[in-house]
Amino acid sequence: MFDLLIKNGTVITVDAQHRIFQPGYIAIKNDSIAEIGPMESMPENIQAMRVIDAAGKAVMPGLIDGHGHAGHCLIKTFAEHNDTENPPGWWGSMAEDIYFHYTDEFFWYAEGALAAAERLKFGITTGVSMLGSTPRPDRLENLVAHFEGAIKTGLRQISGIGSCDGPWPKKPWVWENGSYYETEFTPEQMVENTERAVRELNGKHKRQMCIVAPGSLGINEAKGDTREFSIWKNKQMGRIAQEYNVPLHTHIYGGGLQFVYDTTPELLGPTTSLTHSTGLSQREIEILAETGAVLFHGPTTRANIKKRCPVYEVLRAGGEVVIVTDGTAPDRSYDIWRDMKIFQVLHRAHENDPLLAPPGRVLEMCTIRAARALGIDKITGSLEVGKRADIIIINTQQPHLAPFGIMPVHRIVYHAQGQDVETVIVDGEIMMENRQMLACDEKRILADAEKAFSELCQRLGEEKVKAFTAYNDIYGLRGSPTPNPYSL
Repeated sequence: MFDLLIKNGTVITVDAQHRIFQPGYIAIKNDSIAEIGPMESMPENIQAMRVIDAAGKAVMPGLIDGHGHAGHCLIKTFAEHNDTENPPGWWGSMAEDIYFHYTDEFFWYAEGALAAAERLKFGITTGVSMLGSTPRPDRLENLVAHFEGAIKTGLRQISGIGSCDGPWPKKPWVWENGSYYETEFTPEQMVENTERAVRELNGKHKRQMCIVAPGSLGINEAKGDTREFSIWKNKQMGRIAQEYNVPLHTHIYGGGLQFVYDTTPELLGPTTSLTHSTGLSQREIEILAETGAVLFHGPTTRANIKKRCPVYEVLRAGGEVVIVTDGTAPDRSYDIWRDMKIFQVLHRAHENDPLLAPPGRVLEMCTIRAARALGIDKITGSLEVGKRADIIIINTQQPHLAPFGIMPVHRIVYHAQGQDVETVIVDGEIMMENRQMLACDEKRILADAEKAFSELCQRLGEEKVKAFTAYNDIYGLRGSPTPNPYSL
């Protein structure tokens, strides 16, 4: 007796053989896939506690979003009109100020639930989040609250903290009962907390994974970081990831990758994920291929607009690339289906070749290839016997997907949207059915988000909120940026 049987759907496995069963079935026992195959091979006497008839629907692995920022869902569109380099560092400084000085545990809990709910409803079954923007590593209570909010939705949540940008020491605020007190936080404490988080928070829940997630591995001289300090903190981040056998996940930019390779090359490997990777030199492209470190590319990110990410140069050199959302602030969402399509358009246009980025490869970049880069490909990323039952069902009986049947992978990648995901299963449990979340109260998540946002605005004060929400002529060509309230 199986726990769940899905039958009669178009089953897109994304396995090594690229098998598609049309129609096919999947039998689930406990949290894993027990049988999978074409309908003609399904035993006549098969029995299950619950049967889903997926006729007219596509059944495929849950998507994996390999990079986002915890906190961003509650400040999306804040100051989006301000260029991140005009004045220098405006948006990043704003985000760091908010996260380090104006957030409490309820903020991180409510935002964690909101972000996870958005991801889940778009068909993402595994999401990666850095706690904050650069990130904020001083209070594990914030990370615990974030995990608690995310896990309750049913999402497989991978999150972490790590080294953040200077200057040091940090002066974070801790809010309690409507007031705050200032603390002091040193680089040594940052290392201690990163290791403690990985040691204590892994294994707390089967869908919870804590990783090492420093803001960057490059050298940020503008923030007062010296070469010696940057090497020291990089070595510490690599040591923790290696000792606890967890992925190392961070941002990197041109010049930064060369710095890491020259000073701490042991940090670069197949479970090292480097988000953005814009402005890379030819040598840095070769370093990615040589070391196996994976480029996590967000095609809709502002970093990708500022400087180009050399995706096809990396691929031609033998490197690996994964598509991520970098959700959600200031102007993005967790709809990774949109990022798949934009990825194709951007790189086909740059290469002047409409046949690049074929749909099957693009789908792999959000499933099995992402799982491999995060070291979880043995449990998720494709539909295979023995793997966890992380499955989504897409309603293809809609005008923009019909007629469905011929070239199903093409139809899914080119035409499906996040809202087309009808059912989401994680670890064999149905977390969403008919677009209704089952593991949690979606209305409560939205109410908590409103409450957390309102309380954040109260702590920020009217002047800051006005500065963050004032905007230029949104119907014009381009206005002048609003003044920088920080004068950094």
